[in-house]
Amino acid sequence: MGFFSSKKEEESYESKEPQEVVKEEIELSKDVIKTPTINVSILKDTLKVKANIDGKGSLIIGGDFEGDVNIEDTIFVEKGAKFSGTVHAKNVKISGVFSGAIYATDVEVTKSGSFEGNIKANKTFLGGKVNGVVRSIDTIEISQTGEVETKECKSKQIKIEGKVRGRVVASELLEVTNSGSINGDIITKGIRTEQGGTIIGNIQTYDENLHGNENNQQFITDDISTSSSEIDPEIANLINIKPDDIKKYARKEDKSIKRIPPEKKE
Repeated sequence: MGFFSSKKEEESYESKEPQEVVKEEIELSKDVIKTPTINVSILKDTLKVKANIDGKGSLIIGGDFEGDVNIEDTIFVEKGAKFSGTVHAKNVKISGVFSGAIYATDVEVTKSGSFEGNIKANKTFLGGKVNGVVRSIDTIEISQTGEVETKECKSKQIKIEGKVRGRVVASELLEVTNSGSINGDIITKGIRTEQGGTIIGNIQTYDENLHGNENNQQFITDDISTSSSEIDPEIANLINIKPDDIKKYARKEDKSIKRIPPEKKE
């Protein structure tokens, strides 16, 4: 009896010893831009609006919106919502459908979001379907759920975990993870690839003198029209061409923009 009693006491004593804490790996949220909660205006999902908005605070769009928005903080296009127009804002988050142009500090297209048009930002995160030109000063990150069709995707650092089809330009580093794939021309100063990553296309070394301020006229789309006597200078800046040059080299008969022959460049 004493033996069993002693063993129980020993077991009891051992059970009081501190146990090793096993830390669970928590998958970080891919929400780069938080949904605004302060100073927010909301367009409900029952609304269809055609207007231009200029204001402070943040704006959540839940319905259908057509127009231009210039707002100081964040614009959030909810899942199921549709936006068509141009946005100037600090942050732009898209979980619905967006067609147009974005000028912002941070841009995020979530898994449920889709975007068609032009993006010019400091940092860009793409987790949904994107079709257009993406130019981001600091970084572009394409998650595993991201599917990008692009005439040009350009930034200092680009990380690809999803799929990209089109021209990719990284002035500092291009990283392709084991789930990432690129099909298109690649220009980069440095490249890092993981086993399993796929790259199909020509690879060139980035040259600041050659690629830093290139005009890329081949990426001017036919839907940029000169029907108006005034050309948006920010759109011109987005495609790296002077507004006067757009009017100068547009074909009058169909008013579409064509690539400027090298001998005509100033």
